[in-house]
Amino acid sequence: MLPSYKAQLATLMRRPPEGDDWLHEQKFDGYRIGARIAGGAVELWSRRGQDWTNEFPTIVAALKRLPVDEALIDGEVAAVLPSGVTSFQALQNRRAGANLVYFVFDLLFLDGEDLHDHTLEQRKGLLSGLLKRPPAAVRYSDHVIGSGAEFLATACGAGLEGIVSKLRAGPYRAGRNDSWQKTKCLHRQEFVIGGFTDPEGSRTGVGSLLIGHYDSGRLAWAGKVGTGAGWTGGFLRDLRKRLERLEVTQSPFAPPVSDSALRRLAHWVRPELVAEIAFAEWTDDGRIRHPSMQGLREDKVPKEVVRERPVGTRPPPAVAVASATSKRAAPTGAAEVAGLRISHPDRIIYGDLGVTKLQLARYYDAVADVMLPHVKSRPLTLLHCSRAIDPAVEKGGCVMLRHAKAWGPSVLRRVHIKELRKTGEYLVADTHESVVALAQMGVVELHTWNSNAETPYQHDRMVFDLDPGPAVAWREVVAAARVVRAALSDLGLRAWLKTTGGKGLHIVVPIIPTDAARCLEFSRRVASTLAEREPRLFTVAMAKAGRERLILVDVFRNNRTNTSVASYSLRARPGAPVSMPLRWEQLKVTLDPAAFNIRSVPARLRRQADPWRQYWSTRQQFPG
Repeated sequence: MLPSYKAQLATLMRRPPEGDDWLHEQKFDGYRIGARIAGGAVELWSRRGQDWTNEFPTIVAALKRLPVDEALIDGEVAAVLPSGVTSFQALQNRRAGANLVYFVFDLLFLDGEDLHDHTLEQRKGLLSGLLKRPPAAVRYSDHVIGSGAEFLATACGAGLEGIVSKLRAGPYRAGRNDSWQKTKCLHRQEFVIGGFTDPEGSRTGVGSLLIGHYDSGRLAWAGKVGTGAGWTGGFLRDLRKRLERLEVTQSPFAPPVSDSALRRLAHWVRPELVAEIAFAEWTDDGRIRHPSMQGLREDKVPKEVVRERPVGTRPPPAVAVASATSKRAAPTGAAEVAGLRISHPDRIIYGDLGVTKLQLARYYDAVADVMLPHVKSRPLTLLHCSRAIDPAVEKGGCVMLRHAKAWGPSVLRRVHIKELRKTGEYLVADTHESVVALAQMGVVELHTWNSNAETPYQHDRMVFDLDPGPAVAWREVVAAARVVRAALSDLGLRAWLKTTGGKGLHIVVPIIPTDAARCLEFSRRVASTLAEREPRLFTVAMAKAGRERLILVDVFRNNRTNTSVASYSLRARPGAPVSMPLRWEQLKVTLDPAAFNIRSVPARLRRQADPWRQYWSTRQQFPG
């Protein structure tokens, strides 16, 4: 008789186990699901015993195609972005462009035979045999044998959540035990929401969430989280409505929240919602540092949320306290990149990824040589982030720095440019070290003029910024870019392409130095012509209202003193995306701009030639 699904769970460890007795699999960022197949019918069950069959109809349809009469399969349903990374946020939102996949890693029953007592390798061998020609929505979770530490390093470098290590000879046993072990790249676990604060500034909906975990039956205070993946205004407003329906007068935390000012500002709620949080570390007093919310977990029971404590070798308490103290003191010390001292190296910049200021500097060190041709000699406008990027507010809570004044390392060149009413001082990055120096300053984004500092109002390029409305699909952006390229080609102009780090694209036209006013006027004529010919695709109206389904052709990047984000610059957005130069052949509907990010771009540069190599030798003049 086909048994019910009762999941085996992994124990959190500080490091993966050593030796060839263990195999190691990718840890997926999704929902744990057991699939029961019997007589052509398929049921999907959560680890809590809830029937989720109707939640994932594409997975059900795919499983019906497997060559089996009866089976109980264990796996995880995840949303796979075109970059190949699984995303819990995309799974929650069923994001367009993300494919739902059932990653299967165990087989517990097959055609009348109970396999729970078989070894893991035997079970995976039978499972692999079922999936010789699998449907696209079902994938076998492969593994490596031994080399756990190396596999974890590879997984973390690829931006994955972590790995799961399993005893090759182990039977399948429901519940949490040591024969399955998980090791994470970041600290990450569920917390219960016990309250919230009102928003401040330009944020709407919710300011921070007050979170905790259960300890001996009481909800213990763990801190507050005020940022996260997908924290848009719409998400926060919807979350506020859900929380208001749970609002109560008394705090659910015991003992009470220690911060008296926070207690006065808090709205308390019944502890019924669970959030998944990524964070840097636990403090000695049981709080979490640099938290970032990854999404709500509808599949978790609040009362079951406890602090996850890694098992494994740890220093004695006195050493642990000393280590924590020295770590907090480290920002005044000694990290160095490209010969430059990086202050506060462990300060979190991207909370959703746990990316620190040191990693920011290392990224710019890795891309500096290919970035320099795009920024050298050009005046810069810089986005400075003095704290973790907050996706819920404009510019991530960072500040645009236009004029240099007295601020900036000496390796950066300073230039003075006469403007309409004053003379402005700007920074210029001419060397590898100066690009890294910007990261030391806390700069995340680099934006460049269309000209050299020596001739600031003689532009040597034009930028056509394709800015799609929120209802525009990526395939329409791809089509629009090709239309713009063709229109420029008809005018005798070659154009190059790059992503913006968002949904849009930049089409860049190199030209012989030309007066800025002429460049703006010509680009406006091109944009107006496009909007007249393709009114259902393009617009030149800057107001956001009314262009939700249109693509703005923004040419005001070509006005004097205006800027556009530099090639290879990071963006202060979730996922740490990069503005990436492309070959036109790379522009496809299947391309995911988010695949170009802080973790993937340095590796890509090692295996590809400059996609703009002919750009630098192109000399052309626009007509008229």
